[in-house]
Amino acid sequence: MSIKSQLLQLLVKMPGTLQTGERKALLMVTGFDYLNTRINSFEKSNIVFFTELIELVLSEGHDQLLIFVRMLADSEFSGLETRQKLNAIIAEISTLEFQQRNSEFIKRKSTKAVSIVPTPSQNGENLEEEQDTKLLVPPILGTQPFEFTVVMVDAQGKEIKRNRRQNYYLTEDLGNGVNLEMVYIPGGEFWMGSPESEGKRYSNERPQHKVTVKPFLISKYAITQAQWREVAYVQEVGQTLKLRPSRNGGKSHPITQVSWFDAVEFCDRLSQKTHRNYRLSTEAEWEYACRAGTTTPFHFGETITSDLANYDARYPYRSERKGIYREATTPVGSLQVANPFGLFDMHGLVWEWCLDHWHENYNTTPTNGDAWQESNDNQTRVMRGGSWLNEPLLCRSTSRSYKNADEIFKHVGFRIVCSM
Repeated sequence: MSIKSQLLQLLVKMPGTLQTGERKALLMVTGFDYLNTRINSFEKSNIVFFTELIELVLSEGHDQLLIFVRMLADSEFSGLETRQKLNAIIAEISTLEFQQRNSEFIKRKSTKAVSIVPTPSQNGENLEEEQDTKLLVPPILGTQPFEFTVVMVDAQGKEIKRNRRQNYYLTEDLGNGVNLEMVYIPGGEFWMGSPESEGKRYSNERPQHKVTVKPFLISKYAITQAQWREVAYVQEVGQTLKLRPSRNGGKSHPITQVSWFDAVEFCDRLSQKTHRNYRLSTEAEWEYACRAGTTTPFHFGETITSDLANYDARYPYRSERKGIYREATTPVGSLQVANPFGLFDMHGLVWEWCLDHWHENYNTTPTNGDAWQESNDNQTRVMRGGSWLNEPLLCRSTSRSYKNADEIFKHVGFRIVCSM
């Protein structure tokens, strides 16, 4: 069945589009209200109206068709079942030229593709607009959509926006009912490091520089103790692994007290088991995934609160009230809020090992998203994200730290990436 036929068959059954006013509202919401003057059948049947509409959109090419369907799936006219079917159509359209699209976003109520990357001059005032974006369907077999809650707060920690978002993930079956969910991150550009406007920051976060990142998959959560145990049973690649290295927490808590070398061995064993290329994230990939298009100190906005993240909230970052200091890890995702990519616990919970060697600043750093591994001290590795043990300053999107690769800590874990 052609794309046109699939779309028509779905749209003629769409509720709430029988009246002229509702049809015009649909075009306005999707950003195609300029077609109002070209459609002659607003008052006729659904099949006549949508046939004419699809003909008009198709006459402008598959790019415009993709934009229309994308925005339609994101509008209030689409229920969950309709949205899933529209996403299947989006996937079919995307495969025609997906290589040209895998780093693009479609902004609601606009017919233009926009970069997820704001310029350094942008600030928290436009975070709400930046979060009103939606990802293209990934060109990967087996991905599934999932929904999540995104929250934005002001400098006082007051919630000013809460919405539902959608992205796609790939499930890896690790055995014994344990799954690993890998979230799709589209390629793009972003400004890495902290801007002067961020206030208190460290010299190792400078200079801010533009980085291009290729698409990849990253684990929705930090690797859990249950996931660690299943992979630790896999045949050794380069070194032995303890089955239960963490002293605290349960199966759904993040794995801790594992060295950088342990984390690399975990990736190597998982790659051997699945025949996919798993590894730790590069530092650039980590920050790009954490920011998810935002430019504020946290993907939540100008500050965070203990309702949103697990950190030492006895020390406020901005003007928010003091919060809870939990003094230990919590189950991954237990606070039930994500960033605009659908990743959980990017601020706090546990520091996360990255591939890169430690460098004191970003002078001469790669700008292609690769790991920076030119260092005289090959034993010192970067960590990102902060932890339950740290004050909020150390949990910002740009915050960096390091440890020796063979050391283990109760507040250090990792999440993993799958190269595409």
